[in-house]
Amino acid sequence: MLSWCSAGNDKKVPSSTMAVCCSNDTDKKPEKTPMDPEEFYHVMVIGARGLRNTDWMPGLGKPDCYCEVRAIGEGASEEPLHVTKTINNTLEPMWREEASLRLYKKKQALQFTVWDKDLLGPAFLGKVELKAGYFNKYGFNGELPLEESGKGIIAYLRFKISAPNMPYPKPPSPTFDVGIERNSKYDSWGIELDVQDDRHLYIADIAQGPFQKYNDEQDNDDLKVVVTDFITAVNGKETSILQALKDLEKGTVTIRRGLDLTMIVEKKEASLAAAFACRDVSEGGLVITSLGDRGAFKAYNDETDDPTMKIQIKDRIVSIDGKKGTSIELLRMLENAEGTFQIRIIRCAPDGFVGDNTANRWCYYD
Repeated sequence: MLSWCSAGNDKKVPSSTMAVCCSNDTDKKPEKTPMDPEEFYHVMVIGARGLRNTDWMPGLGKPDCYCEVRAIGEGASEEPLHVTKTINNTLEPMWREEASLRLYKKKQALQFTVWDKDLLGPAFLGKVELKAGYFNKYGFNGELPLEESGKGIIAYLRFKISAPNMPYPKPPSPTFDVGIERNSKYDSWGIELDVQDDRHLYIADIAQGPFQKYNDEQDNDDLKVVVTDFITAVNGKETSILQALKDLEKGTVTIRRGLDLTMIVEKKEASLAAAFACRDVSEGGLVITSLGDRGAFKAYNDETDDPTMKIQIKDRIVSIDGKKGTSIELLRMLENAEGTFQIRIIRCAPDGFVGDNTANRWCYYD
């Protein structure tokens, strides 16, 4: 039952308001309760890869990288929502930093920019802009190419976003099955395959055909077949897969993503001492079959602590200083290279489960 107090002019108000209406502190505003951090969007900036080297001068090493997260749109803050720490001397920075986006307002886009903390001022390395519709409802977990990353440079940023009171979405799997069909085994699949690797088939190009038809009908980008993917099995069979694909009219093909890495290598002597497969003239890359006991690749590995970033047998070199070519052309570029040069490598995603931050360091880290 409510009791009443006088507020003047014979008007009565409930006694629950007495602390306000009868107190001498009439101008004092009630304190606001801090918002629960879970009420905000959250972002985890995981890492970037394939960045261009802005520090080409001898002795300067590699870029010192950091990432800024900003809101874009009406009412957006002029200040960054988050700035990561700086990772020194790397083309593959791994931040793994999480932040609450307290100043972010729903329906604003998010912009991620990667910078080199240079002595003469920040050097721009690329950006990703994600519209609100891609993450406002369920969040986002994936990897996107960096725009304006430099001529001939293919770089990526890996990050995830959680919506308020929701967990981060699960990351895409590096392996998935594709159902395909053609009228007869004499019809083309519409893909160009590189067969230098005696274990997997590398997809070097996709044209009109069953694989393109599958992509056109697939709404989920994480399940589309792309150039740099590998075919690792046909109807579950992991051996003689080229012949199995030739004989197939309808069935299931297992796709595994390619891990895209960039290394800076210095050639100090005339010979590379490594060996390569040169059985193909497509632009499917140059497959390393032996690293040798000396030479540029051996020296690079000896100076690299991160096992993921070491050059490995079966790695596929697809460009040198941003220039592509057939396996024979790439080999010629390597033989003629002098001093320091940049190589882009595609590696079949290693075995391991999603979330294993060693086996799946970049694309599939959760």
